[in-house]
Amino acid sequence: MLAFLLFYTSDRRQSETILFFLFLNQYVLNYSGPFLVERCCSCHVALSGFVKHYSEMKLKTVFSIAAVLSCIVIVGMIIYTRQTVQDMIRFSESTEFYSSNQVFSYNSKLQNYAAQRKTTQKPFIYLTETEQCLPQNLASSSQIGDPETCNCDVIVLSFRDKCQDNNQSHITYLFDSNTLFASGRNVLFFAALDRRPGYHYYIFMDDDIILKYNEFTPANMTKMSPFRAVEKWLLDYEPAVGVLDYKVHHGASIVLNRRRDLCGISEPSLVLPTVFFDAIFNAFHHKAVEHVLPYPTKYERGCIFASNRDTMIAVEVKFGGQALLFAPVAAGNPKHREYDRSEINMTEISREFIARIKQEAPPMIRNHVIFKMLQASPKLYLETKSPSFCVNVTRHQPIIPYRHLLNDV
Repeated sequence: MLAFLLFYTSDRRQSETILFFLFLNQYVLNYSGPFLVERCCSCHVALSGFVKHYSEMKLKTVFSIAAVLSCIVIVGMIIYTRQTVQDMIRFSESTEFYSSNQVFSYNSKLQNYAAQRKTTQKPFIYLTETEQCLPQNLASSSQIGDPETCNCDVIVLSFRDKCQDNNQSHITYLFDSNTLFASGRNVLFFAALDRRPGYHYYIFMDDDIILKYNEFTPANMTKMSPFRAVEKWLLDYEPAVGVLDYKVHHGASIVLNRRRDLCGISEPSLVLPTVFFDAIFNAFHHKAVEHVLPYPTKYERGCIFASNRDTMIAVEVKFGGQALLFAPVAAGNPKHREYDRSEINMTEISREFIARIKQEAPPMIRNHVIFKMLQASPKLYLETKSPSFCVNVTRHQPIIPYRHLLNDV
């Protein structure tokens, strides 16, 4: 018990007080009663009156006093360790969004994670989930299937059958039939963290993704494949999170309109700040990924969209204005598998997540207006209200968590 309390009590004064109370308790139990003289011979003369007095007391009274003093010890220990216990409870609650194995594995891997940055050999690792083997829409030399044309590695998580046909050295297959969207991406994420050296960008994408040029594409860009154009852009601009045009919702046209209506900015641009984005293609910079992932998985079996919504919130809070959309390349996913698209309790789930990341934020920014606005209406803020839509995009911005919020403190 003593070892447990001292381990979880970081304050030195609290530790010393606990030790004092425990010593007092042991002293009372061991030295009360008539045998005190035999245990403390050096104090025999000075304490002889004390011993005589207690020798005449009934045994019941002696034990009563000892019991009372023991209670005082326990109360004192509770008072002085209360804050520590509260901190432990807060930590426990903050990890409920992830499985315990994921959290502690994640933390241990990140201890020496940043040290791997300068030794990167390949800049990109692509991470995707599929039924069995890498599908044909990704397997050609113009996509990610050929190590001669893609300076990348690939990890594929198969969820229906194991892939037995792999003749490419840069592709690794995993198998797990018990995952959904977020939990599957976390399997891929942790597997990627194990790689040494690390990568500049960790790119998660749907397996049915197709990249195409669109109305925003400059003519000279079409000389290379869309995948190579996106990779070049990522290294050229280095967004904290890079996403692509998406015609289904919140694509380049929507963002351009948002900048015009919210910010009064009418100039077109090939690179746009964004806040609300689909999970079809998300490229996380190595300096940002450890602050955003793993994906929250607490509610994925009841509301599969919640994990991506919460990830967008984390990006906005920690790296607002540094999630950039590359307008000249559009991502599409024509397959659209059948799955539960329920959004039940999605707002409440987001508010719970917002409260948790607020508690994790530096104390000086916990009262920032961003948390109040997100709590009021998470979807409305992400879609239409965020000031991140109005930032001026520049290359190679420092990727530092909360930097944009600290400027307002």
